[in-house]
Amino acid sequence: MKMKSTSARKWGLALGGGGARGIAHIGVLKALEGAGLVPDVIAGTSIGALVGGAYACEPDAQALERRLLRILSPHGDGNKPLRLIAQLNIGSSLGSTMMERMLRSLRKEILFGLVMFRSSIWSADDLRTNVAAFLPDVDLAETRIPFAPLAVDMVTGRPWLPEDGSVVEAVMASCAVPGFMPPVRKGDALLMDGALADLIPAEAARRRGARVVVGVDVSNHLSDQCPMEDGMDAIKRATEVMMYHMGNAGRSRSDLLIEPLDGHVEWTDFESCEALIRCGFDAASRALKDMEELVRL
Repeated sequence: MKMKSTSARKWGLALGGGGARGIAHIGVLKALEGAGLVPDVIAGTSIGALVGGAYACEPDAQALERRLLRILSPHGDGNKPLRLIAQLNIGSSLGSTMMERMLRSLRKEILFGLVMFRSSIWSADDLRTNVAAFLPDVDLAETRIPFAPLAVDMVTGRPWLPEDGSVVEAVMASCAVPGFMPPVRKGDALLMDGALADLIPAEAARRRGARVVVGVDVSNHLSDQCPMEDGMDAIKRATEVMMYHMGNAGRSRSDLLIEPLDGHVEWTDFESCEALIRCGFDAASRALKDMEELVRL
């Protein structure tokens, strides 16, 4: 693959969190790679760390896309834990018939029971298996592109940004959504989802040496259509509002922001992977001219 020079000015790519919506990051990488724009630094939060880490180890967006589609195929072993989460989706996409309301209520009851009476829906083995399917377990210091996976220490409340150690463990920590996935223990630290500290990790990219940062925001825009039938609806909506505002810091710290998604996409919607990749590709393609000017200054 022929790559264009990006001059002496280092630029970083900050891939944001958003569950299944983060599959759009692969489309962004495909478009940038096709234009010869390969970042000098990659930072990632949550699924942004998963996609970013895989690309940092092997900068080949098409190979990454093939791997993802194989893992998420209906008969793929790696898809079983993801299907469990998707089946528990309590989003507002269901209709208003009596049967649909009953289904939605049942899903909430099951989800509430799993979260309240288990440490997490996924086991540590589930999390490790799914992360290891995407990327090799090399040391962070050995990735082909410098990589910054952001997590949060739940003991101190501080961001955690490792410079060495297992890539798989670092990405596991960044992806560990509270209640759904178990925390990763590292010494005295108890590490979980990096989105709790920074939804779009532009600052993490700068700490790894990037002077210019392109952020990719895959969070949902706040919709005024939200069910508020019970306490779980209120918690879900409060989380959406909180995450939206938490993303403002990463948006403001990005020199250029790519937003692949226009409409609402549930974070559990892993079945829409091909459409999400297309959205990422199209959004990055529209931003190529601005990116060329930015990274070649």
